Amino acid sequence: MHFEAIQRSSAPDKVAEQLLARIKSGELAPGTRLPPQRELARQFGVGRSSVREALNALSVMGFLEVFQGKGTFVAREIPGADPPAAALRAAFQAESLLDLLELRETLECRAAELAAERIESSQLAGLRRCLQALEHAGDDYPSFLAADFDFHRRLCEASGNRAFAEILNPLLARVAEQHERLKTGLLSRGYREHSIRTLKQLTACLEREDGRGAREWMRDHLYAIRSELKDVL
Repeated sequence: MHFEAIQRSSAPDKVAEQLLARIKSGELAPGTRLPPQRELARQFGVGRSSVREALNALSVMGFLEVFQGKGTFVAREIPGADPPAAALRAAFQAESLLDLLELRETLECRAAELAAERIESSQLAGLRRCLQALEHAGDDYPSFLAADFDFHRRLCEASGNRAFAEILNPLLARVAEQHERLKTGLLSRGYREHSIRTLKQLTACLEREDGRGAREWMRDHLYAIRSELKDVL
């Protein structure tokens, strides 16, 4: 498999355009595993960061699927219509939200694991109140998001590590800005239901002191938004 080398030092948009053209033509068939990022960067003649941005954008748009530890694959179900240029630009703008998600994964998955060992009964009760607020928010997305953020803050406090909570607060402020810019209030009811379900499972893990389970449910919760972003761009 060969791609046309790109002359500019950083051109994620051109990388995305070439990959998208190969997908739409059928040269890259559904389910095809892409070469590693290092190899793609060599073929395109660009840095790995440009390749990473392009792959993330096409993933957000629903053309690629990224599986941790397995690689990047062409989606089994490819969007039918040719995406307008504005959609591709919006997908690149979502990159900053995905970067924040990676950082939150590092922080909050560990916080969930520690909370399973250290959480107090009063803190568990606080998390349950957050879950109730999430369920009562309905279609009021600002209320839903506020309850979601409150859950995450309380969980970090329950980890017993004060630094986690101190780091999370400004991080959530940046996440809120990205949600506003990307208009994530348009996310589906199914996404919101998934968010509540994963946090309920996480809370159940905390109750039985299952750190590993809490960590994995947090990862599931955080990354569910990746597959939903294509519907709001």
